[in-house]
Amino acid sequence: MTSGGTISGVQIATVVSTALDVASSRRERAFVVGGMVRDLVMLRPLGDFDLDLVIEGDGIMFARDLGERLGFSVREHGPFLTAKLLAAGSGDLNQQGTLLSEVDVATARRETYEQPGALPTVSAASIEEDLWRRDFSANAIAIPLESYGALLAGTTSIGELTGIVTDPCGGRADIQGSTLRILHPKSFIDDPTRLFRAVRYLSRLSFHFDMTTLAGFVEAVKGGALATLSPRRVWNEVLVALDEETPSEVIQEFVQRGLFGHLPIVSSSDPLWLLEALERLEAIRGHIGNEMFQQAGRVLLVANMLRDGREDVVRAVHEGNKIIQRASAVLLAGQTAESLRLIPDVAAAYCAHGGVDLQRLLEACLREVRR
Repeated sequence: MTSGGTISGVQIATVVSTALDVASSRRERAFVVGGMVRDLVMLRPLGDFDLDLVIEGDGIMFARDLGERLGFSVREHGPFLTAKLLAAGSGDLNQQGTLLSEVDVATARRETYEQPGALPTVSAASIEEDLWRRDFSANAIAIPLESYGALLAGTTSIGELTGIVTDPCGGRADIQGSTLRILHPKSFIDDPTRLFRAVRYLSRLSFHFDMTTLAGFVEAVKGGALATLSPRRVWNEVLVALDEETPSEVIQEFVQRGLFGHLPIVSSSDPLWLLEALERLEAIRGHIGNEMFQQAGRVLLVANMLRDGREDVVRAVHEGNKIIQRASAVLLAGQTAESLRLIPDVAAAYCAHGGVDLQRLLEACLREVRR
C-alpha cells in the first residue's frame, strides 16, 4: 500500500494491451514466458500476478517505451539484456489479484558460462534459442503476447491457448508426465542455483526427475558444484524457499539432498529445531500476513545458525549486526520476551519456543496493529 492506502499497479489487461501497442510500433515480437505459461498449461491457479515478457529485438528499449506509457519506473540490467518495470508504491495486490505492479522484460538471448557457477555472458537470439538456454523443459515454453491478450479478452480459451505454445524442448509432454527435465547434461554444474530451484519445483508441482536429470543432480552435488556459488547466492535461494506453501518441507529436502554440504546454513546432523519452528510459523501465516511471515522466517534461519555456533556463516551471507541481535533476542525470548519489539520477532520467538506467554504476547501485538 502507499501511505494513503491506495493500491498501486495497473490492470493486467491494460499492461498487455499497452505492451502489444509498443511491440507493434517497434515491429518486434513479444512473448509471455516462464512459470506463468507452465501454470496455464497445467491449468493451475496463477497466484500472485506477474508478467515475464521476452522480446525478439531490444528488450531494454522496449521496457523504456512500455514504462513511459504506463508511468512505471524502469530498472535496467544491461549486461543481462533485462529490465524490470515498477509501479509507484509497494505494489501490493488487491483482493482479486488483478493489478500488476511489476513487469519483467528481457531480450530473447543465448547464454554462455565462462566457468561453472559464474554468471552468464548473454547475446541477443531468437525465442527458440532463448527457450533452449533455460533451466527445465517445463519452463521452456512461451506463448505470443497477442494470444495471451485474447485469453484475457475472453476471445480464446486456455485449451486453445495451450495448443499454440512455442515448445521446442518438449515441455508440454514433460508437464503431462509430471517430469522435471534439464535441457543440457551439465545444466546443474553451469548454474548450481538450479539445484535449489529443482527441489522447489519437485515439492510445489509434485514432479519427479527423469533419469538424466537425477544423475546430473547427484553428479553436481557430489562433485562440489555448490562450492562455485558465493554464500550470498546460496542464502538467497534459501530465502526464496520461504515463498513456498510449506517452506519446512522444502528446506528439509534441501538438507536431505545434500545442498548444505558446502555451506551449512542448516545443519544436516540436527535440522529438527529449525524445521519444527518453521512448521509452527506456517501454522500462523494467515494471522501475521506474508510480509511478516518472511521476516520471521529470516530471523529463524539466522537464529538457527547462531544456535549451531555458525556466526561465521551468518557473516558470510552478509547478514548484519541488526539481524544478528534480533535473532539472538529470539533465542533468549524465554527470559526477555518483553524486549522484543517487532511482530515478526515475537512470531519467530513463539515458533522457536512455543509457550503460553509468547503466544499471548503475539496475540497482544496483533490486536495492537489491528486497532
